[in-house]
Amino acid sequence: MKHTDLRLLPAAGTLWALAVLGISAGTAALIAAAAAGLALVLSVVLITRRTALAHTVLAHLGLLVLGCALLVPAVQRAGESVDLLEDAAAQGMQVELQLALSSEPSVPENGPEWERSGLQTMARTVPGQGTFGRDQHRVPGAVLLLLRAEGEAAEALGRARDGDLVTVRGAVRSSDGLRVLTARSVEVIPRTGVDGMLSNARHQLRMQAREGTSHLPADEAALVRGMSTGDTVGLSATSEEIMRRAGISHLVAVSGANIALVLASVLIPLLLTGVRRRPRLLAAGIAVAGYVWLVGEEPSVQRAATMAAPLLLARFVGLRASAVSALAFTVALWSVLDPVTAASVGFLLSALATAAILIASPVLAQAISELSGERIGSTPALVLAVPLVAQLACTPILILLTPEISIWAVPVNMIVGPLVGPATVIGLIALLLGTVAPAAAAALYTIAAGGTHLVLLIARTADSLPGSRIAVPAGTLGVLAAIGALLALAIWVLARRVAIVHWIMAAALVAVLAPGAARFLPGSPGPAWIVAACAVGQGDAVLVRSDPAATADPSTILIDTGPDPAALTACLDLLGVAAIDLLILSHPHSDHVGGNAALTGSRLPREQWVCPIEAAAHRVVPGVPVNVATTGHRWEGPGLDIEVLWPPTAADAESAAARESGSGEGDAANDCSLTLSVTWPDGLRLVSLGDLEPAAQQEVAALDIGPADVAKVAHHGSRFQHEELYQQLDAELGLVTVGSENTFGHPTDELLGILARSGTRPLRTDQHGTVILPAEEPFAPRSVGPAR
Repeated sequence: MKHTDLRLLPAAGTLWALAVLGISAGTAALIAAAAAGLALVLSVVLITRRTALAHTVLAHLGLLVLGCALLVPAVQRAGESVDLLEDAAAQGMQVELQLALSSEPSVPENGPEWERSGLQTMARTVPGQGTFGRDQHRVPGAVLLLLRAEGEAAEALGRARDGDLVTVRGAVRSSDGLRVLTARSVEVIPRTGVDGMLSNARHQLRMQAREGTSHLPADEAALVRGMSTGDTVGLSATSEEIMRRAGISHLVAVSGANIALVLASVLIPLLLTGVRRRPRLLAAGIAVAGYVWLVGEEPSVQRAATMAAPLLLARFVGLRASAVSALAFTVALWSVLDPVTAASVGFLLSALATAAILIASPVLAQAISELSGERIGSTPALVLAVPLVAQLACTPILILLTPEISIWAVPVNMIVGPLVGPATVIGLIALLLGTVAPAAAAALYTIAAGGTHLVLLIARTADSLPGSRIAVPAGTLGVLAAIGALLALAIWVLARRVAIVHWIMAAALVAVLAPGAARFLPGSPGPAWIVAACAVGQGDAVLVRSDPAATADPSTILIDTGPDPAALTACLDLLGVAAIDLLILSHPHSDHVGGNAALTGSRLPREQWVCPIEAAAHRVVPGVPVNVATTGHRWEGPGLDIEVLWPPTAADAESAAARESGSGEGDAANDCSLTLSVTWPDGLRLVSLGDLEPAAQQEVAALDIGPADVAKVAHHGSRFQHEELYQQLDAELGLVTVGSENTFGHPTDELLGILARSGTRPLRTDQHGTVILPAEEPFAPRSVGPAR
């Protein structure tokens, strides 16, 4: 790589950063950042005067001004569309919009059981007229949203394919930046002419691939198709999550590596058979265009295809092609033409990984070779460096998505690398062969499935090893920490021959690993805790225990088990919980008892409590004594006291449920929630409200239960709350157990407002992950696990 290859990079990178900022924070933030950057650049020009640096800076400034002239209107259009949707969500309007589906509609696989119904898909708004309430407004730009449908609307949505246009009527909700459109009706706009023919052909190829892999195990079949065409229908949520934690989720998201394999599978045979350069490159371009048509609008594929186009064109006319310049051109082009795509996670990860491989991997490979005393040659060093730099470059973005890392991600990528290429190419050959010889295609799919089976086996093995789920700080803090670590590593690699750098790095490592600081490192043992809110998705699983330092044999109580046994097991493993003295199942809904199956072996509770309605007795842990708990029921253990505050009887719960207005779920279970007072010897008090609805909350408030230090907020932070109860509790901390991907809009602005007016600080498992209250400092909560 030459110095001139980097000429476009500063301007393109800045433009890309401005696009991401504009989509994330709005046009005003983009303009403010651009103005600050302009002032900085002009200051540099004035200081350097007529030097070569000044001319270079002015050249980049000219490119940026031109780019911003295109970028700002594009971001403004997207912002206006977001504002329309946010206003509709805030006012509860019914909307009618035209959408383009980004993926094939599928049954939701995440969340509690009652959410796994109907169909959902990601979609983009199509610029044009839309109806918001009774008014017509123009939707000026494309905005991503989640489209959900049930009943007749789901039946209609099921007839649509990815890329289809649909007219949707429904209601919009917004939760943490995710806009969800719940459809009342869906009308698929039929495709006609050449577009319709191409769509049908593409659909037939996909159906043919599913038929050709139908004899294989579901996960292996889905992974074969996912690696070759991005079609992952049938891949279990468990396998997908395991692959994510192992650092190989990119295998089922068609990316630049697939484009490279397509190019190689066309160019190499043609080269070996003596086909001349221009026909060879023309055939490769046609193959790439066909592949992009087949896999659809994956941002990573669009990035790779756009990058491949100038490279192929340059070689076609006989010019030297610079991959770094092509990447910079691609990033700049997508930033100004479609900033929504440029700011998408798939595009970010793809472009960052590619940039790291092109720019950083040769430097790191040279450093590895030098540090090994040339024992590792340049080629093996490059094999080590490529997956390492790609993983490191993507780490800040991955931490934003899930605040955890795995020390096995790079080794796993290196091990599965030799399996991925052949399996992908064989899958593509089978796809083409299936049009004329389905039996032969099925045989090839079986061969490819052997590779995918090994990939899954490697991922599952890595997921079971220590260090596969190291929690790191969530949000901005985690991202800044990751960027700081990457900058330190880059400085060390570039200045590795400077003695002072070695001393500085050694001093930094000593400071970080010192006993006083080591406990704050990811993966270090956390402090002794007395309360833990597990991040198990949209559900409750809260642990309380006596102070381990004050009690020789501390007691551990689990309040509810959440929606998923695997998520509960992960939390218990994380917290080192080996035994449970008491299980309290607040009420028999799946988001509170769905994880019961995790309690086996040494974790089988000694006893369990249930609420007094009849259904509660049928959703318990088998083989454990069951006690029906009502008001006044107590449990006293070493260093811990628990009392049931509500309900007095099943009839009282049913009476409260009958008085609810629009907040119940069709039964008395929520208002039968065991409401608990947990007290420690030093006077610290926690009150857990289960899923109580307003009428039952009023009954609890009438009992004058007094203040608490910590409150477990009712019903995951729904809008149905009784503010007087929270004012009475006057808690300093509020545990909000809620899923990061919930589609209910929890926690609602109404609940967060109640907590703010009560002076209660919310601790949210959808943002903070698994949260503990340390025994020594219970009012200094700490996040110890990833958000879910």
